Formats: sequence, structure tokens, C-alpha cells
Amino acid sequence: MAGLAASGARPAGAPPGLRPGVRPGPAPAPLPAAWSQGVYIWDSRRLLDPTGQEAELGLLHQQGLNDLLVGLTPAQVRAGPATVRALASLLERAHGQKLTVQLLLGDPSWIEPNHRPELLALVARYRSLPFDGLHLDLEVEQLGWPVPAQRLRDWIDSLRAVQQASPWPVSVSSHPRWFEPGDAGGVRFCLPCQLPPLRAISLMIYGPDLARSAARAQAIARRWPGQHFRLARSLEAGLAAKPSWPGPSPGQGPLGPWRQGLASAGIGGLGGIGGIGGIDWQDWQSYPKGSPP
Repeated sequence: MAGLAASGARPAGAPPGLRPGVRPGPAPAPLPAAWSQGVYIWDSRRLLDPTGQEAELGLLHQQGLNDLLVGLTPAQVRAGPATVRALASLLERAHGQKLTVQLLLGDPSWIEPNHRPELLALVARYRSLPFDGLHLDLEVEQLGWPVPAQRLRDWIDSLRAVQQASPWPVSVSSHPRWFEPGDAGGVRFCLPCQLPPLRAISLMIYGPDLARSAARAQAIARRWPGQHFRLARSLEAGLAAKPSWPGPSPGQGPLGPWRQGLASAGIGGLGGIGGIGGIDWQDWQSYPKGSPP
């Protein structure tokens, strides 16, 4: 079972979405209590290693990251009961520090009906663990562009099958094109019309203009008020759309420039229409581990 922790290439220059600049102020308002920072941890070896776990959790906490999306490598999956024990230890320690932990699964082949049982088998294997959620990073674009309507239907079917099998609430990562007006690659398919309510949808908006990214995410949240949305920002090397850090440096005191920019852009909590419930960083390996942002 390959590719469990591979985030894959993101399509560049793809056409804008498919149907269904705010200047920073001098003293931005504090973000609401509902706000949370998440981080994709595709390489969780150090986090699951008992000798490094406490230090790694301390570093995550220092950076203000309180929602951990924890992926597994094929080797960790093959380790069977040893990985289950390591995850149980992580969950106990993380919950003791008021951190939430989601199981992160991300092989795009699981969209296809013949590979879907592999995904469901992983959900069954770890269902006894008290994860706070299951996050699926199954990007339809990774199987080729343009995306045919049947692949979108398969994605929906995989999601529904997982929701039925999962003991945890389900979140997904998605390109914003599927939640915006218009046709993506000439495909007429209203993907959000088919979606059941989810824990969250992390919109992968990686452009360097934070205010524009925030406005785009908020427009989507207003268009689909029945869902909870988050903003995903990339720190991965090699992506065309960068940098995601506004300002000269990510680590400038307890409120770095990106956080000020989000507050100035009016990003709110999950409670209000148009609100974005948090930000998810892609990913921990690329995260600059200096002063907390």
C-alpha cells in the first residue's frame, strides 16, 4: 500500500473554479477563541517515537499548533500493533496537553472504486483509537487533469463510504475550484451539492497575497453556509505559488505578520456565515521552527 504520506504535486495554472485587498490595520483585533491552527504531519516518525515524542509535542505547542493531522508511512502501517500502541501513546499525551489529533490519509488512488477497500481497511484498523477526526487528502487532480465528472462521483462515493465506516468526524482537503462558480476544465458537476456536512473542508489556497486568499475562502464559505471551512497554506518547497508567509519572516513574536494579516482580513470563527475556522499549514517538515508566529 504505497503513497500513504505523499502529498503529491499540485496542479499549476489550472482554470478557475466549478459551480456547485484588505490592507493590514495598525492594531488588528484578536482572533476568536474558535480559531485553531492545524498542521499536516506527513512524516510522523519522530512524533511516534517515544524518545522524541515529548520534545516534538513541545515544539508544536510552542508554535501555537493545536490541531495535529498525523499521517502514516507504509512502513508504519506494516508495523501493525506497534504503530497502534505508538498512536495510543501519542493520543494520550496530546490530549493531556489539550491538543486535537486527526488521522491523516492521503493516497489519491483510494478515490477509485477498486482501491477504496484499502482506505476502508485502514479506517477499520485504527477505529479503536480515540482520534478527534479523520482527515482525507484525496485530491482528484492528482490522478490527472482535466478531471472527468466520473472521478468526482467516485470521490463522493469514497467519502460517503468512509463517513459510514468512520467512528470519527471526517474532514477533507480540496482545491477551491470545486466550490466556486464556473466550470473547471469544462466539467459541469456541482461537487458541494453532493457533500454531506463535514467536520471541515481545508481550502488549498496557496497564493502569496494573504488578503486575497482570505477573501476567496470567505466567499466560498458564504456560498456554502452548510459546511465548515478552513484555509490551508503551503510551506512546501517547489510549489509555484509562494511564499505563503507574508512579510519578511514567519517568526516575529507571538503575533507574526501572517496572523495580523488574517485578523485584518476579517477571518472569523466557525460560528458566523463567511467565517473561516482556522488555518492548516502544509506541512510540519517545511514549517520554520523559530519564534512562534
